[in-house]
Amino acid sequence: MSANSTPAASIAALLVGLSLSIPAAAQTTIFNTKDFREDSELWTSPAYYRNNTAGQLRGMAIDYDSGGRGTGQEATARAYGSEGTGRVGALDLASPYSYKSASEHYQAWLDKAGGGTRHTKDTIPDWRGRWAGGPAGLNGGPNPASSVAAMLTPKYREYFVQDVKAAAEGRIWGAGAFCLPGGFFSALGAEEFIVTPEKVWTLAAGNGENYIRWIYTDGSGHTPKEFEFAKWHGESIGFWDRDELIVHTNQIRGWKGGLSEFTDKLETVERYRRAGDRIDGEITLYDPEVFVRPVYAKMRFELDRETRPQLRPLYNTCTDTNGPSTAYFMDERGKLNQRLPRDPLYWDATDPRPWGTWLNESDKRYQQYLRVQGR
Repeated sequence: MSANSTPAASIAALLVGLSLSIPAAAQTTIFNTKDFREDSELWTSPAYYRNNTAGQLRGMAIDYDSGGRGTGQEATARAYGSEGTGRVGALDLASPYSYKSASEHYQAWLDKAGGGTRHTKDTIPDWRGRWAGGPAGLNGGPNPASSVAAMLTPKYREYFVQDVKAAAEGRIWGAGAFCLPGGFFSALGAEEFIVTPEKVWTLAAGNGENYIRWIYTDGSGHTPKEFEFAKWHGESIGFWDRDELIVHTNQIRGWKGGLSEFTDKLETVERYRRAGDRIDGEITLYDPEVFVRPVYAKMRFELDRETRPQLRPLYNTCTDTNGPSTAYFMDERGKLNQRLPRDPLYWDATDPRPWGTWLNESDKRYQQYLRVQGR
């Protein structure tokens, strides 16, 4: 072992070396498995994914079972089952802090800042402009998918493996497939920061919806416990440490997002600071039901110097392009009707994991297809 290597890194490197010495055809991988649920001991091995990143697995959809005419994205397309470029430890997903909870983390930074800086309209940092960016690496980044799996508890590890396996095969299910909200992580990609002494708003517009966060910096704190409930973007409070904004968000509705999925227990602590034409930041995720340890990612926003009016954000809704909920349809009488639970095209808008329900149904139908037609 070298003086600069850690035992964990040396073991990981040894596992990679051993796995690559075995002929690919002899290995059980996510590409040739008969039932991925029986491979749980392999889910944290890079060889199981042939060293592909989570992004590369999703990019295989275009080449799978379609002669190159699948549903993947051209920019990340690669042959199904091909060797990936993931590198163990390329991006550290674990929090560098010793805090056990988001509230402890936030309070420690508030104490260190002496209660925070009380800005006026004349001293508040100037964050005007149109920005592009957000968190980096919350899908695992350049690490193999195994590195993401290793950060998840067994239940959510299974969810993740099912998700990336289906995506590699062109069966991509997420909240957007149902015209449902993108959830908390969608709101982290701010285009505008509206800064006042009492409050900060972040705004963004996507293809299917618009995003807004209210961050209260007036010292009022979170809603009293008896009035708290889970919200799509959570509830955010913050303070200024001179020119740095620190944010604590709780009451987040469990959904799909960073490192696969998360629960109502998710809380985050963020830190932002403008440096010229950049806003640099970080986010730490705390969800003990999902993560084996707190997760960490860098944040970065770049100022867009282009100010053409046609680039202004629009108010968007998913129904602009996808139409209304598929539970509603025009019946043979020309009237609006609703599908009932026994209808094969029905889906329940109150399903807490609609993508999970459809992934399970997709798995069943795809296995039936393979039995009848083969690949």
